[in-house]
Amino acid sequence: MQNLLCLCANCHVLFDGLEIYVDPDGLVRGVRDDREPRPLRRDPGHPMDEAHIGYHRDLCNLNARKPAAG
Repeated sequence: MQNLLCLCANCHVLFDGLEIYVDPDGLVRGVRDDREPRPLRRDPGHPMDEAHIGYHRDLCNLNARKPAAG
């Protein structure tokens, strides 16, 4: 599957909540710039389709335009 990421429980919640994304250079970044960018660890035998990652990134960009809750 090219649209599957294996994430820890915390990152899974952040990813699904559109709070973190993978940039075009393979760095995991926070939507609100409150996280140090970190490289996504990848398995060469597990290809990822950039279209899926790009789609999620677009959703995160839309989410970033909303005011933070609280």
